[in-house]
Amino acid sequence: MGKNTDNAQHRAHGAQDNAQHRLYSAQDMVRIRSSECAGCGACCRGMGDTIALDPYDVWQLAAGTGRTFEELMGAGIDLHVEEGVILPHLMMREDTKGCSFLAKDGKCAVHAYRPGICRLFPLGREFHDDGVSYFIVPEGCVKGGLSKVRIGKWLGIADLPRYERFKGEWHLLVQRLRARLAAEPSDEVRRNVNVYFLQTFYMTPYGGAAAAGGTSAAVGLSVAGCPSAAAFYEEFAGRRTAFEAAVL
Repeated sequence: MGKNTDNAQHRAHGAQDNAQHRLYSAQDMVRIRSSECAGCGACCRGMGDTIALDPYDVWQLAAGTGRTFEELMGAGIDLHVEEGVILPHLMMREDTKGCSFLAKDGKCAVHAYRPGICRLFPLGREFHDDGVSYFIVPEGCVKGGLSKVRIGKWLGIADLPRYERFKGEWHLLVQRLRARLAAEPSDEVRRNVNVYFLQTFYMTPYGGAAAAGGTSAAVGLSVAGCPSAAAFYEEFAGRRTAFEAAVL
């Protein structure tokens, strides 16, 4: 797989050399939890199109909001092109430059099922052949009063080892797709592949239907009308296999 990082700040302001940063596992304690954070919303503003969403993120947002991917488009989610691949991302409001899901009180309206990059902050994630590591983003959180917290607890994702495997699988798939599209001379083929990619992993609801509403206290737990995380991973694996066979 090789090394690569997953962090909105790095994509927004230019990737940095992470060799100088200490790497952590999900079991490590890191000083990142701020006692002064009461919804300032600074980390939810000015991010442009850098909060890219993977299928797990969209599945959770659909389950938590009771909306389909199509209904979320333009109402919190938009599309952008990243190295030839069309990906969804969280929309920023034009007036405040804040996330579309940021409430007036500065707190996240979808906090229970917020995307993975949001859960990471102020951490970054590094992918490598042995799995996933984490690092603290320099000058990440603007608040003080920091205390230690275990990374796994900070992320708050059920069955974190399985989620980390999913992230590695998704990261590798997108890398391979970028290489495939970069080598494709036909604009029409590139466009059709991107449409098929969106249909396969985002537009087609997992479990055969969108959530019927309700919220989840912990990401990865079943929501009313929504398949469990285990069912999501199983369905994702099937879609990935079919997509790779057809495209890669």
